[in-house]
Order: sequence, then C-alpha cells, then structure tokens
Amino acid sequence: MKKNILLFGLAFAGGFTYERYYPYIKAFISDKGQKNDDHSFKSMLEQGNYIQPKVIDIMHSSPDKHFLHNFIAQHNEALNVFKIYYPNKLEQKIYSDNLESEDKIHLHFVFNAADHLQGHSSIVHGGLLATLIDNAFGQLSYLASGQIPTATANLNINYRKPVKTNHDYMITAEIDKIEGRKVFLKATIYDQDKTICTEATGLFLTVQWGGQMWKNALDKIKEVSQIDEKLVKIDQKKKE
Repeated sequence: MKKNILLFGLAFAGGFTYERYYPYIKAFISDKGQKNDDHSFKSMLEQGNYIQPKVIDIMHSSPDKHFLHNFIAQHNEALNVFKIYYPNKLEQKIYSDNLESEDKIHLHFVFNAADHLQGHSSIVHGGLLATLIDNAFGQLSYLASGQIPTATANLNINYRKPVKTNHDYMITAEIDKIEGRKVFLKATIYDQDKTICTEATGLFLTVQWGGQMWKNALDKIKEVSQIDEKLVKIDQKKKE
C-alpha cells in the first residue's frame, strides 16, 4: 500500500514537472539548433553581435501568451519574418540581474508582413506598425526600469513612407531618457535601403500591476538553464 502511494506520488510529481517545464525546455534546447531565418538585415545584425533573446522563445512557448505573439507572430499567414534582437551583452546582464542604468538599452525588430496584414493593397496596416512599436517600447521600458512593469501613457507615430507587405523592415527602438516613473522612448522603422519609413516616440510609466509574464519567463530561463546544463553533461557522458 505504502509502495503504491509512493509510486503515485512520484508519478504525480513527474507529471507536474513535465507539464510545467517541458514547453520551456523545448524552446530553450531547440533554440540552439535553429538558425535565424534569412532576411535582409541578418548580416548587419550578426556583425553587430546581436542575438535573439531566449526570453522571447520562452514567452512564445508559455501558456501565458501575449496577444501579439499568440494571434499575430505565430499565425502562419501573418508575418513571414518576425525576429527580435538584443545586444548580446545586454541579454547576459538581464539574466544575471546585473542590468545597470548606464547601459544603452535598445533592440531591433525585423519583420516581413504577409498580405493578410495589409490595409490598402500591398501596404501594411498602420495599426500593426503601431502594435509592433508599442511592444518594443514595452520590452525596453520594462528592462530599463529594473524589470518593473510599465504601461503605455503616450504613443506618437509619424508615417513617412508606406511599409509594403512581403518586404523586410527593421524597427530600431531605444531609451531616450528616464525621469522617475517616466520612461521616454523613440523608434524608427527602416527599409532594406535604410530609408526611414516610420518614426515614433513614446512615454511609458512604471506600474504596480502586470509584468508577471515577463518575470515568469526570466525565472524559467534561469531554472531551465540549470536543467539544460545537466542534460548537456548527461549527453556528453553518453558519447564518451
């Protein structure tokens, strides 16, 4: 009887652990074996030592998905390319909780919108561009404020040139300044010829609610990193 209870307990614990960590482990491991999708900005970003942050892959695999990732980024007929790049140095500091205020915090979004996201014929809907910029600002303000949740207070966008479907574009977003709870940001959308298509500024405020999804993702990265190291060691022993 006691043996059966023990086996049941072990099975339950194993199932709980699998259910909780499998999506994160899968994303963490598969990321190592995958190459970036080809796009017009790939060479430039690789030369600048930019990488795709693991936190994004974890969030894509998380059951607590952001609507941008859930309804747009993962939709097979929405974005032909959707890649987020951080400076390698910045990502390592985020995971080690060693992000300092003087670090220049910025990121790049590379995207290629399919025809399903057009407004006018062959022109990307302006609302999508606003969504992508707002999402970039949200990520940056969260990191710049010491991983404190932030919310959009103001978003200004100037559409300079049409952004076409089925073409590669890059959003460069960065912190302008920080004043107390206020995080000021700016962003630019460039085409393949580095022509400015869209410019934006934003104001985000730190808040006392939300942000749990990001915190969970960062926590899981640290936990999964330890599990992944053990799996690598086991795999190495098998090969010896």
